[in-house]
Amino acid sequence: MIHKLLGKCWRGRLDSMRRASSTKTISGASQVTRPPCYVTRSFLMHRNANDRGGSRRLSMIVRGTDLLEDSLAHGPRRKIILESYAPSGVDVKGLIQVGASPEDGDIVGEDKIVHMNGSVVAFPDACYLFNATKPSEVTLETLSVVKLYHPTVEYLFIGSDRPIHPRELERINKDFRKSDIVVQHFDIMNAMGSFNILNGEDRRVACVLIIDPNS
Repeated sequence: MIHKLLGKCWRGRLDSMRRASSTKTISGASQVTRPPCYVTRSFLMHRNANDRGGSRRLSMIVRGTDLLEDSLAHGPRRKIILESYAPSGVDVKGLIQVGASPEDGDIVGEDKIVHMNGSVVAFPDACYLFNATKPSEVTLETLSVVKLYHPTVEYLFIGSDRPIHPRELERINKDFRKSDIVVQHFDIMNAMGSFNILNGEDRRVACVLIIDPNS
């Protein structure tokens, strides 16, 4: 299936990231300017994307197909999905479900999207507000909450549209490397997408998104 093919590509890329993390310093990313709202995955799966046998063909993948739907839906717990972000915060799916008295358009048992006001730290099945609004507030000390999560994560993605100071980022990498945690800094969009894909593959992953309300 397509999500398995994507998983193989990402596993190869992330294995190379793990090797690189032990040999070189990762510098801060350049500033990225984006429109006021950003979406990583919010399209519904195309109803005609299945063949007669019920399996999805590569040739049947069309625009609007959600490649992560199957992988993010399985498992004993609901998985966190980072849907989109704006200067006010992050839209998160997987925290709560529609109850017995749904509102118009809702389906009982369906995951609802919650807008979390501000920066967040996300784990495979949990998401919390993170007390930081600019990259300079991302330090080894403020990221200590990631080490408290069990089981220990394999990857930590830090998402911000402004760079983190290279010296502090190297300090974070050096300390987390002792716990076999690979740390990568991306812009917010790529950090969200990387988290969603690895979470769909049942990898132990965490993501910190720094939302600047003045951006």
